Amino acid sequence: MFVKPFRIKSQTQLKGSDRKKLRVELGEAFPSLTADDLTVLVPNKEDVVLIRMYCYKGESVLVYQVQKEPLFFVLEKEKKMYPTVYLLWRHPDLLHTFTTHPPVIGVLAGGADLMLPGIVTKGEMSPKSYGRFEKGFPVAVNTIENKAPMAVGVTALSSMDMYMAGRQGRGVSVLHVYRDLLWEMGTKTPPPSLGVPDIVAETLVSPSESANVDIQEISDSNVDKEKEGEVEQLTDETQRLELEGDEVTEGSGESADHHHEEEHSHMPTATGPEAMDNLLLHCFLKAWKTSAKKIEIPILTSNFYRLHMVPACPDGATLDIKKSSYKKLSKFLNAMAKKNLIQVKEFPKGIENITAINWAHEDIKAFVVDLEETTAKPDPGKSNSGSGFVPPTIEEVYQVSGDTVAFFRACGCSKGDVLLSGEVRTLVTNYIKTKGLQKEGQKVVNLDPVLHETVVNRKEGYKETLRWDEIFSRMLGKMAPAARITRVGCAPIIRKGKLEPIELAVAKRSGNKKVTLVYNVHIYGIEEAEFAHQIQVGVAASTSVGPAEHKPQGTTQVLVQGNQVAFIGKLLLETYHLPKKYIRGLELAGKGKK
Repeated sequence: MFVKPFRIKSQTQLKGSDRKKLRVELGEAFPSLTADDLTVLVPNKEDVVLIRMYCYKGESVLVYQVQKEPLFFVLEKEKKMYPTVYLLWRHPDLLHTFTTHPPVIGVLAGGADLMLPGIVTKGEMSPKSYGRFEKGFPVAVNTIENKAPMAVGVTALSSMDMYMAGRQGRGVSVLHVYRDLLWEMGTKTPPPSLGVPDIVAETLVSPSESANVDIQEISDSNVDKEKEGEVEQLTDETQRLELEGDEVTEGSGESADHHHEEEHSHMPTATGPEAMDNLLLHCFLKAWKTSAKKIEIPILTSNFYRLHMVPACPDGATLDIKKSSYKKLSKFLNAMAKKNLIQVKEFPKGIENITAINWAHEDIKAFVVDLEETTAKPDPGKSNSGSGFVPPTIEEVYQVSGDTVAFFRACGCSKGDVLLSGEVRTLVTNYIKTKGLQKEGQKVVNLDPVLHETVVNRKEGYKETLRWDEIFSRMLGKMAPAARITRVGCAPIIRKGKLEPIELAVAKRSGNKKVTLVYNVHIYGIEEAEFAHQIQVGVAASTSVGPAEHKPQGTTQVLVQGNQVAFIGKLLLETYHLPKKYIRGLELAGKGKK
């Protein structure tokens, strides 16, 4: 929630009566706090500030800051109060706590949730292994090395559902984590050493035999595929981090002979954030020597990254700003500007552009391009905003859920897996043939108990047979529809339910002035700030990006002065190459003057 920048709306100093009310609310939310504890947390004479902010998805959050340190926050929609890590370091037992391994915290800081395989339990698995709670229960997360909580979130499942899930799926939806932007609002103190958690003193039953292996050791030993499968149980995100680290290490061997150009021309053998920092620098320098050699300046920083740095990435490696020490593209480019490699300026407000490049800099002059390390050669001609945009691949898929779980588990799938209709047909066909449910010469299929429970409703009673087409249609009807959106260089995104199209609307503001509103462009991989800038330049009208009114919470809108539906539609269809069926409201384009 606080991984990306948020917008502060107001800051208010709390009065005496408000402080008393806050103590009461804290006491109700956290009964373990004594009256003395509440007085210390909300003092009478020290500064207590209420900060109202909007997070990047539009969530409205209240943050209470005491002596310049955020101690707790409230999600206004849910009216629930949560402690920050600063408060939990004072009272580590305030919330029910899960324990994980230290490398997982870095993954959570990148925006991931805590998966069930990453939670360490004691003893044999039982319904009480995770505790006793319902879905949405506030929890903290610490590590096996330190009892101090490092993250705060809510459970994605009840304790019984976690046990029944068999260590698969999401365990905790993370709201706040050490080193995110909410932590940066405070004094930025590191976590105190509170000793190891109680669970470490007992026999550990970790998610897999390899969960206790240090990530550095995994990366250095070049584990085989079977070991990698075991490491996958730590968390899905940790596995991705490890594989990328291995690939970067492998890439280093290709240029090991060029010792005199070691700093610029070969992939370093470092791991973790340092490896990603070096990869970013490598791609940055390579971009200026290849596709960006003749680009027009100024250029949007986001365009430079997407159109030039990403294509410059060596085969087998993946650029990910969040896994670097910079965390943001703007911080990385500002670091390059401090080295006098480039100049970065902000115009209009909030939109950064690269305005100059220092071709005489020693780092650029000394860099030697290895043309063999990148199979897909970048195209220098595609340097204008949007012209190099690769539209996402959108597939209609079906999610394993409800009555279909038992059947697909028998086929080797898990709850929540997504399948194409053709994949569902293949699994059903193989299951029927394997079980021998169709006799030769018959067009109907005999239903075994698992298949019957899946495709036959209880109201229909018992059915002995069904036709092939009925089984397929009933199976798809029982599964949850979803959409799988795959973008170049990114992991596929699964959106449940019907995919929302890009919506264009025309509204009237004060007087008779018209504005054009655009919703949902981010779903299709379009950066809203960049998109707004393109419209602003194209139609010479002011634009803005912010939370949408009269829409579900978290929806962002692009607002443009005047009726600009015709230009926006042309931009989406011809520049971004999006299919027309995913754009709603094109008919609202204003009629041309006679």
